This record gives sequence, structure tokens and C-alpha cells, in this order.
Amino acid sequence: MDLGEHVLFVHAHPDDETLSTGAAIATIAQAGIASVLTLTLGERGEVRPERDAALVEAGSLAALRSVELDRAIVALGATRVEPDARFEDSGMAWVDGVAAPAADVTVRALTSQRESDVELLVLDAVQRVRPDALVTYDEDGGYGHPDHRAVHRAVVAVGRDLRIPVYVRSQEPADVAVPLAPVADRVHAALAAHASQLAVDGDAVVHVGGQREAIAQVEHYRAVRASTPLGWGSTIVVGLVGLVIGTVGTFAFRAVEPWGLVLALAAAVGIVVGPRLLGSRVASIASSFGVLLPIVVVALDPFRTAGSAGLLEAGLAGWLWVLVPAAAALVAMAWPTKAGMARIREAARG
Repeated sequence: MDLGEHVLFVHAHPDDETLSTGAAIATIAQAGIASVLTLTLGERGEVRPERDAALVEAGSLAALRSVELDRAIVALGATRVEPDARFEDSGMAWVDGVAAPAADVTVRALTSQRESDVELLVLDAVQRVRPDALVTYDEDGGYGHPDHRAVHRAVVAVGRDLRIPVYVRSQEPADVAVPLAPVADRVHAALAAHASQLAVDGDAVVHVGGQREAIAQVEHYRAVRASTPLGWGSTIVVGLVGLVIGTVGTFAFRAVEPWGLVLALAAAVGIVVGPRLLGSRVASIASSFGVLLPIVVVALDPFRTAGSAGLLEAGLAGWLWVLVPAAAALVAMAWPTKAGMARIREAARG
């Protein structure tokens, strides 16, 4: 297994970390550092009847599940990472066969937040602990829970923005396989720590509703491959298209006035800003370089081939063709990610 020396496991509720990724956490903890970030305290979870007394003693289900989470993480040999803010459990209801948040979901629930705010919470934790890799649920959240799906999207977005490898739990053999046997005692102890939600019965867990679930003997993980939303091949193509637009526009924007300039500017701004709107800063850099290279060469005319003033001799039209694509490129480069926008909003509120 090779997920990294320090891995941050990100989950939505207490007990998810052990049920879904317990063997991986315990295995990583033996040779490196395993950190666990849990974004809610599972306030909407059901409680096994025999744990009612413990619930009364704890004062609330959130407090009880937090204690259980601490015990489980210690049993796995991992470290708990506290989020900078705490969301609430969204609960779950089946609507036309699709998992959705509970009908009475609150404004503090995980699924009630902007995606960028969930990403910000993950980003803050990542910047504090500096992991080599991130692990979370797959796209469907394991079984469709809306909180799980929201966490998946946030972790993948942060991993992509920071270029940190992301692995998701897979039900089928994939890139990494983690056997339970070497760490079975730790995982069983961690499962037993979540006594308000489940009971361990041999090689299975019994949930509140009586459902039996076999403890996976091997956990499989799939690497999330996309390093950029457009991919490197598309980035190169976008850069070449930008070069064509910049070259053709530079020598033809005055051909049909004023529409030649208008169309050239629209094409240049579109190819520069478009990739950024799709989430790829790298592709936007490539297209900006392609568009601006011929403009700069002809405007500055370093080889004295287009006259002493180059494009700037064209008056207002020349200045617009030089300055508008350059301004679009600067905006595209400086535009923050969704998590960055969340930071800006947070600073404005504070």
C-alpha cells in the first residue's frame, strides 16, 4: 500500500471513518501519520436502546458521538483534526428512490452550505496538517448519503486545487488494496467504540436497525486521476488555439471596422476566460500566453518589422487590441478558486 506517509481521511459523521476506511487508517498509522477530519457529529443518527443511559449521561447525542469518535481514533492509532467550524448532520430521506437530506434539514446542515464553504473547511484542515494524500468517499458517498457526496466533492476540489493526490473508497479492486488482517484488532476495537450506533458480532457489525454488514476483509481505493479539469492534452490545444486567435486577430482586427475589432476581442477574451470559468487556471495561462505573444511582439516590434510604434500606431483600435486581452488575462489569473471566494466572504463578514 502506498497512499503517503501522512494521509488525511475526511468524513461526514462519526463511525464513517472506521466503517469505511478503518483498515487504511490503522495501517497508515503504523508506519506514518493518519489524521481524521469529521465535519459533523452525526446529530441525526439513531441510538441503540441499550445506550440510552450513556446518551443521558453525555447530555446530547452529539456529545456522545464525539466521545465515541475520540475513542475510535485512538484505537486506530490516528489523530483527530478538529474543523474550524462545525456543520450539522443533514440526515437522509429517500425521495423517489434517491437519497436526499431530511425534510426538516436545518440551515446549519452540511448540505445547506455552499460547496465553496465546505471546501474552505477542508482546505483549512489541509493547510494545518499538510498531508501527502487525501482519502474520502466515492462519488456516490458509498450508498448515496447526501452528506457523503458533499464531502467527496469538497475533498476532490481541494485536492485538485492544491495538487494533492486524492483516493476514494471503491467497492471493487482498484489502485490500492489494504488488507484487514494485520490491523483487525485495532479496527474491531474502533468499531466497538461506536457503541451508540452499532455492535460488533464476529466478522460483522450490526446497525441500529438490525442490519448486518460484513466487515470488509480488504479495503480498495481508487486514485482520482484528473489533475486539471481540462487535462494536459486539452490545455495544450487551448494554448495553440489562443496563439491562432492572437496571430490572426493582430493582423486582421482592422479588416472590417468596427466588427473586425469586436469579433477579434470577443474571441481573445473568450479563449482566455473560458478555461478559468471551467476551473483550470493552467489552461487559462496557456491560452493567455498564446493570445498575448503575437500581440506583444507586434505592439513592441522588437525586430523593427512593423514600424517603430507597431500596433499602437492604429490609434484607439490598436490600444484596445493590446489592453483588453491583457486585462482579461490578468483577471483570469487573479480570479480566486471557490475556496478562495469563501475566504473573501468570510473576511468580509469578520
